[in-house]
Amino acid sequence: MLNQLNNQLNMKLFLLSVFVVILSTCADSQMSRAILVVFAHPDDETTIGPIMAKLAKSDKLVYIVATDGRYGTRTKLSSPDSLIAVRKSECACSKKALGLDSLIMLDYHDGLGSQTSVPEYFSQTRALRDALKNHIEAISPTMIITFGPDGDTGHADHRIVGNLVTEVLLREGWVDKYPLYYLGWTKQQAAKFDVDELGYADSKYFNTSIPFDKEDENKYFASIQCFVSQYTKQEMASWIEKETADKENVIHFRRFAVSSGHSSSF
Repeated sequence: MLNQLNNQLNMKLFLLSVFVVILSTCADSQMSRAILVVFAHPDDETTIGPIMAKLAKSDKLVYIVATDGRYGTRTKLSSPDSLIAVRKSECACSKKALGLDSLIMLDYHDGLGSQTSVPEYFSQTRALRDALKNHIEAISPTMIITFGPDGDTGHADHRIVGNLVTEVLLREGWVDKYPLYYLGWTKQQAAKFDVDELGYADSKYFNTSIPFDKEDENKYFASIQCFVSQYTKQEMASWIEKETADKENVIHFRRFAVSSGHSSSF
């Protein structure tokens, strides 16, 4: 009888240990999920700052910034080199405010050489494409977020960086392996913000809508205030006031997809 009880106890302990291992494995799997965000400039993370803060609480969030920000237009610094150092520091400040795991700055020129010459543009965009391929392969993200064809504000660098990320996935056959999401705004959202022209898409094309809470938003507000070379205190205060007044607290995304199969006609 005693042996039978011991056997039952040992079996229960064994099953309990297996259950603990399974739970631990699931937790480790969830925490090891890597999300990659790829934008063009230091301060572009302000487009989806609350969502980056939200994701960083449970996932490993890696942020790649393609350019060095040397041609930022709102600064009074005397040289591009001086501005580069300032904007790197500001981006590091933002990384800390949002709680991001990793910041990778690739240091290509603003405009990706287009302000110098056509050959320089081709050289830099090809080099950036190859660099993105290498980083995506090394990080092996669960998902990627970048700019869509609208480029958020329509900025040429935004469009180019989003296009290059998309091109890499198409070239390498990675569309299904690394799900790609374009951030986007509805027409109603675009009308709320005082921006010359904020790109938007018809609501029916958004297939993912991520809400965020006040904690995420406060981290976002802290990150905005890192970028003193690009925004005045008055501009920051106005920006934060408008975001605070907006109670929708959701950012929309659309997943990039390519239909499989072949046809002999369109």
